[in-house]
Amino acid sequence: MSIDVTVQVLKENVGKNIMIKLKGDKVIRGILAKFDQHMNLVLNDATEYKGGDQTQMGNILLKGDNIIIISPQE
Repeated sequence: MSIDVTVQVLKENVGKNIMIKLKGDKVIRGILAKFDQHMNLVLNDATEYKGGDQTQMGNILLKGDNIIIISPQE
């Protein structure tokens, strides 16, 4: 996926729920608040899912170099 398409998808999903898969088998879901050209993301009301456990994280910043997959949620 090209950077332009990724940026467009992120722009369309600001304020909406997204799922992020990170290095280390972590999955985080939350509301996309902001992002930048390095794919750093700010999520509100984030929840981490790992090995059947859930951890409420609140508002977080994810560094773009740790992100494997970004998936809009409905």
